[in-house]
Amino acid sequence: MLGYFTPDKIFGSVYDIDFDMLMKKNITGIIFDIDNTLVSYKQEKPTKEVSALMDKLTNAGFKICFVSNNTKERVDIFNDKFQFFSFPKAGKPSPRYIRQALKVMGVSGKNAALIGDQIFTDVAAAKRAKIMAVLVTPIEPVETLFFRFKRFMEKPFIKRYYRRLKKKHGGKI
Repeated sequence: MLGYFTPDKIFGSVYDIDFDMLMKKNITGIIFDIDNTLVSYKQEKPTKEVSALMDKLTNAGFKICFVSNNTKERVDIFNDKFQFFSFPKAGKPSPRYIRQALKVMGVSGKNAALIGDQIFTDVAAAKRAKIMAVLVTPIEPVETLFFRFKRFMEKPFIKRYYRRLKKKHGGKI
């Protein structure tokens, strides 16, 4: 059960991810969460940096899809420039739309990763769909009581990830 909430990799942001490492692991399909992963909740459209990252990834041969719990309108506005397959109102941690994303990208689960900022939605959905779960630090803190509680509840799983990483590398990370 704990495995559903422990990410496979953690990075400070999407810009810190070693995409060459993902390619070497035969990851060819990337499913992105949008809000607080690629842009803040307040940012409707992709930034220049996000656009450059998407160009870099598609030029490197990655297939990309967006799976978000946000509304169709929000996802469509963000995706307008890219026209990637997208699944709004995905109901993560349900793996339903993660599996749909794999189908439309033509990628098997062993060749896909989901990149998101929340353990109880993004990481859990990835684990339930049996794909690599990559957690990034949220772009901005959401100050509602609910989100503060969720972030507090995520801490033991992040610590578990780092303990496992430290053990794997002989006490050094």
